[in-house]
Amino acid sequence: MFGKKRATQAVNAVVARGVNYELSLAERAGRSERRAWLVAGVAMAMAMVLMAGYFHLLPLKEKVPYLVMADPYTGTATVARLVGDFQDPAITTQEAVNKSNVAQFVLARESYDTGIIGQQNWRQTLAMAGARVAPAFRTLHAESNPRRPYNQYGNKFAIRIRILSISLIPGTQGRPPRGATVRFQRSLFNKLDGSSQVMDGKIATMEFIYDPDLKFDERDRLLNPLGFLVTDYRVDNDYGVPPAPEPVFPGPQEIIAPGSRGHGHGEGGTIAPAGHVPVAGDEPTLASPGGLQ
Repeated sequence: MFGKKRATQAVNAVVARGVNYELSLAERAGRSERRAWLVAGVAMAMAMVLMAGYFHLLPLKEKVPYLVMADPYTGTATVARLVGDFQDPAITTQEAVNKSNVAQFVLARESYDTGIIGQQNWRQTLAMAGARVAPAFRTLHAESNPRRPYNQYGNKFAIRIRILSISLIPGTQGRPPRGATVRFQRSLFNKLDGSSQVMDGKIATMEFIYDPDLKFDERDRLLNPLGFLVTDYRVDNDYGVPPAPEPVFPGPQEIIAPGSRGHGHGEGGTIAPAGHVPVAGDEPTLASPGGLQ
């Protein structure tokens, strides 16, 4: 009787150990499965984050076109990145205004003509020229200067200006531009036959400011509404070969009817425009310490 009881207890102990082993295996498998799902979940989350990052950085590879422009005459090469809308290129209002004022000053300062055009260039230049720039312009056109343009070209020729490029000089520490470099070409225009001949190329370097305290009359305010003032100005020779001139079409020639008298300044002849030398009365007046005296 006692032997059977001991045998039953031994069997129960073995069965219990077997059950515990199976439970251990099942528990271990459950823990392994939970661990696997946890790792899979973390990996999936990381994959989603990486995918979102890739979509945010797309395109991973972008082809950016660059345009290399080489001047066939000077050999100067410039590299430009082609971005934006080519049909409507972006330009800031400030940049457009600065370039417009710079171009107007250079065109008026470097051109030469007689009559109303010469007077307009005279007023435009002095309306934008500062105290250190205006005297040189007056001296250039003074009657005491033997090399003044009127003595060289008279009223039969004019100097036309063709601006090739305008580069604004950035200000320091993120400030707006206060300088510019302008490449331009001078051509001698014959008023009698309409022909044009390239003279040379020049590079103008200038400094400018906007002075809101400049006092103009109404006529000069129309020429310089924003108080654009050139404080320093210098012109150097552009030693590169100038580009080809623009085509110029000669004006219609007057046909003299048979029997008309002469070919001079009488009836039936061609009358040359009268010359005009700017005088002191044509100058704009500025009431500002930074303007013209």
